[in-house]
Amino acid sequence: MPGDSQAATCDGFYSPGFTLTEGKLNPATPALAKPAKGVRIQEPNFKTCLFRATDHRTEPSSYYLRNDYSRRQAFNANNTYFLAYSNDGSWRLYDANTLKQLRVLTPGGDAEPQWHPTDPNTLYYLPTTGGTKLLKLDVRNNQSSTVIDFVGKLPTWANSATHIWTRSEGAPSANGRYWGFLVYDNSWNMLGYIVWDLQQNKLVGSRQASGSVDNGSVSASGRWFVVSADNGVWAWSADFSRKILIDSMGGVHSDLGLLANGNDFFASADYQSDGGDVYFVNLDTCPTVPASATSASRCPRTVLFSMYPTGAWATLHFSAKAYDKPGWLLLSTYDSQSNRGSVPWFDNKVMAIEVKASPKIYPLAFTRRVAPASEQGQTGADAYWTEPHGTVNRDFTRVSFNSNWGNSSGADIDIYTIQLPAYALGGGTTPPPPTRVPSTGGNLPPEQKGGSSVAASNPAAALPASSGSTETVSIGCVLCAHLDQARSTMSAFASYMWRHAKPLLRSAANVLDFGSDADATPARAVHAARATAATALRQPEPASTPVTLAAPKADMETTTTAPTTRETRARAPAAAAAGACDASDRAVASTPREPADDKCRARIATTP
Repeated sequence: MPGDSQAATCDGFYSPGFTLTEGKLNPATPALAKPAKGVRIQEPNFKTCLFRATDHRTEPSSYYLRNDYSRRQAFNANNTYFLAYSNDGSWRLYDANTLKQLRVLTPGGDAEPQWHPTDPNTLYYLPTTGGTKLLKLDVRNNQSSTVIDFVGKLPTWANSATHIWTRSEGAPSANGRYWGFLVYDNSWNMLGYIVWDLQQNKLVGSRQASGSVDNGSVSASGRWFVVSADNGVWAWSADFSRKILIDSMGGVHSDLGLLANGNDFFASADYQSDGGDVYFVNLDTCPTVPASATSASRCPRTVLFSMYPTGAWATLHFSAKAYDKPGWLLLSTYDSQSNRGSVPWFDNKVMAIEVKASPKIYPLAFTRRVAPASEQGQTGADAYWTEPHGTVNRDFTRVSFNSNWGNSSGADIDIYTIQLPAYALGGGTTPPPPTRVPSTGGNLPPEQKGGSSVAASNPAAALPASSGSTETVSIGCVLCAHLDQARSTMSAFASYMWRHAKPLLRSAANVLDFGSDADATPARAVHAARATAATALRQPEPASTPVTLAAPKADMETTTTAPTTRETRARAPAAAAAGACDASDRAVASTPREPADDKCRARIATTP
């Protein structure tokens, strides 16, 4: 049994009057020896309690122990356990207070584990890369049982369903009631989307769909199913009768959370915006359109901060799983680059950020992560393992991130944890969960549905037309009227080059100078080449008109093998990691623009 939930490594560390350091701060990073496991230290700059939670060299793992991903909640309901992922594809259970590794859990590989929202001993999971069941595990004894068997319970278009999952980045609603999934057949052809009510054990809504999708997830309230696809990021009402356009270019390393008033938000970064904006969207105040609509205005967004005015940019990961501390998110950063020769204030940190205009920003720690050195034979996969992928627990009292602690290795990776006092961020009451899923979502009155609408009460009813039809969207670029056509054409070319010259491109990128030139031109060139090539595999065919997105092609999704994702790569043994690694997360997320020059130069669009 784990220790008492009140006992922890940092107990007694903070004085009663402790307050977090606030602001866009950029202090020097002093030298700091790697701490021994379980030995708490004071973070030198920001005065938080920091400790090393794993030691892969002495614990049962030959290569690394790490937090899986920023969108995966590592800590259970009462902070007595946490999960670690090992290079052998196993999930390890730890006592969160003693830091003892307890056991290897039954789920293996890409099982998408999700903690129960209130039962600290229950972990939900899926068969590797999805199956036709949702399972649960008692982590005390490794005993599994079936929660949902989807066979015979889905619409006829899903009769051939074989892989039901989120493509590794989705999560249930904050209260664990609503679950959303992407549905594929045995050949990895996309079939459609579903939302399930676990409490009533029935289908809420469904939609037949095709095309290339990066991930899908219900929102924190359960009111929306959010899909990052090749035609943008769309949120569908849970019954799939209406939708909103969150981002026409695709959300980068995004996450979904709750605002202080209980509304759902989506947070991401836009590297194609004039400012390189880090932003959020309030899903519940965005005007909806019918599911059959072929155009939509992009949802209004609120900028949290902009990167480009600093002359720099970074790759970011968002974690918004602090459901009991609504209105806050965790941001972890890495691979910062500058065209002014100085590091930005958001360089290699984990930060708590208030989700509102002009937010409070609390830097919590430097990650001390160093990109693996190419001269040591490190690969892109090695670099991926070292990414911080910061994640937060439900009440924002524990934050975990990965680090190689400055040794330029892609193998020497452990989990580091920051513990915060419960009062550190203030506030923190969980908004009441919805008593039912709205029929439309958003803030519009219910739509009068015709015979072709998806009805939650009749899952077998006729479905709206497939989402494979062409959708015209506003891409929000007044001065770049032909950006969309150029995007598709360039992406098609990059896709060809990437498929036929991947080894050469990787080798060339590794030998280019990333920092010697004052304006970092080589870095920007490689940054652009990598991001364009990495996203090319997910692009549709070139559009025939400048402003109309072509119908999505089932490229990655119609192969005869499982689609490569962040997770299928992460589940491969270390020896095969380089070949399995998905370029979309290995490369820097997107191509930034020059911060103050021509508004169309270097704007290379990407979609997930």
